[in-house]
Amino acid sequence: MRLQSVVLSLLLSASAAFSADSALLNLVMPEARMVAGIDVERARNSYLGKKMLEQMESKDSDFAKFVAMTGFDPRRDLREVIMAAPDANTKNSPLILVRGVFDQSRINGFLKVAGVATSENLGGIDFYTKANSKEDMGFALIDSSLALAGSKDMVRAALKRRAGSGSALTAGTYAKVQSMSRSNDIWMVTSIPVAELSNAVPGGAPGPAGGMMGGDAFKGIEQAAMGVRFGGETMDLTAETVSKTEKDATGIADIVRFLSTMVQMNRDKPEVKPLATALDAMKLTTDARTTTLMISLPVAEMDKVFNGNPKKTPAKKI
Repeated sequence: MRLQSVVLSLLLSASAAFSADSALLNLVMPEARMVAGIDVERARNSYLGKKMLEQMESKDSDFAKFVAMTGFDPRRDLREVIMAAPDANTKNSPLILVRGVFDQSRINGFLKVAGVATSENLGGIDFYTKANSKEDMGFALIDSSLALAGSKDMVRAALKRRAGSGSALTAGTYAKVQSMSRSNDIWMVTSIPVAELSNAVPGGAPGPAGGMMGGDAFKGIEQAAMGVRFGGETMDLTAETVSKTEKDATGIADIVRFLSTMVQMNRDKPEVKPLATALDAMKLTTDARTTTLMISLPVAEMDKVFNGNPKKTPAKKI
């Protein structure tokens, strides 16, 4: 079994933010240009969060075997995940930081069975890699509630930061991450150029949107932030960009309006109607160099994504 598969199975078996865990953020590299997170603890208590967790292969024999061997069930034990990367190179593994409940003894036993062994000890923490493997992946279990994985150099550097050696995430990015994570269950903050991010997506961005991302307005974006919040009746999406100039910010807003109009023109299509309806009530604002878009998608519509058929919107909890 490849080390990357072992680690991702262990740390990212669920995709499901109160403010992001500062202990995790302090391990992020200072050169990070993309930081994303998932507050599984909060998301799992929402209707859509529960649906996401239900998608996990609970009846799959490999999944059941993994849980039995490690004692780690992500549906129950995963709390928060933060991922960070210095660029958009999809060939490089991001630094993955996880808060959860880990049975260290059983996990160590699982790693041995999977052919993963301690390669060195850094600051009192065992650093795991796969013996005789060319994979550039490392893993460390700091304690019964904190684990990290990523490229070997990234993990080594994170452990050094934990020991008080090396710089941490820049103050500006740290503050923005705290702001986005405070109000969203899933969030991302990036200073990677939008066109570069688009190129990292297999096949690139589709249609007219792909061409627009290479335009001057998108080239003028210095920072972008996105977030998703699972509410009782809606899933709320927020997107924010900070541009080099106010003109660039206005240009971004104009592009969003244009794309919204294109969607509205196809609202008769069943698969487009929910988004078109959400865009009817979108909030689009510009404030100096900042452009902010907010839309809300009904839970009833999102439920169709998971079930393939309409259901009644769940009643509000009192």
